[in-house]
Amino acid sequence: MKATAAEQLDLLSLANLEAEIARTRRAISEVANPAQYATERAAQLELASKLIDARNDLDSIELELKRAEADLHLVEERIKKDNQRLVNTNSPKDAQGIQSELVSLAARKSDLEDAELFILERKEIAQSSFETIAQQKHLIDADLEVAISANEQQVLKLRSGLDLQEQDKAQQAARLSPELLKLFAQKASRGIPVARLIGRECGACRISMGASAYAEVTALASDEIATCPECQAVLVR
Repeated sequence: MKATAAEQLDLLSLANLEAEIARTRRAISEVANPAQYATERAAQLELASKLIDARNDLDSIELELKRAEADLHLVEERIKKDNQRLVNTNSPKDAQGIQSELVSLAARKSDLEDAELFILERKEIAQSSFETIAQQKHLIDADLEVAISANEQQVLKLRSGLDLQEQDKAQQAARLSPELLKLFAQKASRGIPVARLIGRECGACRISMGASAYAEVTALASDEIATCPECQAVLVR
């Protein structure tokens, strides 16, 4: 088959565009692959679970604290009333009973205050743990959001470039005859369709020709299409 030097260069340009398009599509596939965030998403889910547990633990302690405060308030009110009764009573027997009860209430109050202090310490630890986990989750959420946003922008950029490459390919193909396009498609179905002949080396398969094969190729007229004896790619001399 014959092709002018310009047509052969157009074939080479079309092959280069095909290679660029293939690289861009691979890049889009790699960049758009959600599996690349598997580790981050797993960490995000784990932190979300830990955050729920920490919140539940903190809520439980706060409820326990409210109950302790309520019990302490009742004891304090009872002490206040007993002290008032003690002031107003004229009965030594009643006074003795009230004083005995006040001793018991004082011990109960001390126990409740100790318990409240212990709960407050647990609450402080639980609050710190909750805030730490919340901060960790906030950071990974923010990092993941930034990464995904940058990833989406990169995909959009690549797809925009792919559209331009496809347009260039269509324009390049329009300059070729149906026969040359058919030849190109046949060659492309088996590998790299067109490449430069660099010295004796085929730019497609990178195999150097033997002396006789090289002599045959170089003996062809400039408008005769030469092919690599190894990979059958069209060789542009």
